[in-house]
Amino acid sequence: MRKTWDWLLFSQIIASGLISLLILYSMSKGLATNQLIYWIIGLCIFYIVAHLDYHIWQSLSKIFYIVSILLLLILFFTGDPIRGSVRWIDLGFFKIQPSELAKASTILALASFFRERSAKEINNVLLSLLLILPPFILVFIQPDIGSSLTFLAIWLGIVLVSGFKLKHIILLILASAIFIASFYEVLAPYQKQRISTFISPQRDPLGTGYNIIQSKIAIGSGNLLGKGFGKGSQSQLQFLPEAESDFMFASISEQLGLIGAGFLVIIFTWLISRIITITRDKKRYEQLLIIGIATLLIAQFTINVGMNLALLPVTGIPFPLISYGGSSLITTLFLLGLVFAINRDRS
Repeated sequence: MRKTWDWLLFSQIIASGLISLLILYSMSKGLATNQLIYWIIGLCIFYIVAHLDYHIWQSLSKIFYIVSILLLLILFFTGDPIRGSVRWIDLGFFKIQPSELAKASTILALASFFRERSAKEINNVLLSLLLILPPFILVFIQPDIGSSLTFLAIWLGIVLVSGFKLKHIILLILASAIFIASFYEVLAPYQKQRISTFISPQRDPLGTGYNIIQSKIAIGSGNLLGKGFGKGSQSQLQFLPEAESDFMFASISEQLGLIGAGFLVIIFTWLISRIITITRDKKRYEQLLIIGIATLLIAQFTINVGMNLALLPVTGIPFPLISYGGSSLITTLFLLGLVFAINRDRS
């Protein structure tokens, strides 16, 4: 038996898309046109997934997971470096970012794994870590630290819902502290520089500190009401790097001001909260899927906005539904389609 369509949740998704397209159009008609095409493709996938029986993804989760790992491996043989990272497979008419597909497949794999298992058993927790290690490592060595951290966030969100004990959480915190300390030593020189720049961007204002400084200028210059549509000097005159993707939030803040950026944050926070409330009357597998999806959205949103505000180091993490890019948008809409399919099911 199916519930009616959740028009409020759907309107929140569309509102986010309209804000994104509006700001992209102010930068470039070409960018806006491309993103509109991605939205059309993504919404078609979203609609199909929302009307399918979501249980089929449980049976397909292993295949989906293996395919995403193979794509991450293929990337190292066929991908071309862009700004020092190998993240995209160029198909000519479209570039696929396998890490985005891997995020979705990891959620499906972990939800299936914990469907009849409990995180109260430490063995299950350790086995679940083995599931996220392949995508985590393959994405980390691209290198893409930001995306690799989202796999840990997905895992943590799902194991906490699966019964992770307090003593295990304490052990995890201690292990994480040790891991982070050793993790720093294996970073590439430019990644270490990003961290030091985050602490003090003025050390290299025309080099590694440039992005953070320009982002802060863009956000600050927007004031309360913004400079107006298409009138942001930092984004329009290309002082702000990656204004259409990594620093889209700064672009929005500059043009629409605190009110516009705040409105976007409210819409997105409301969207996530509504997704989480769907878990109330659902079975375990459905709850795990939704929590995994919500955790991914929260992690990407927090990291992206945090780096725009200079609260976190700069890393290539998109603002879900907002930043320019086909792979991220289509994957997000696929996952939201799953949310709708679960929400409409009363069984």
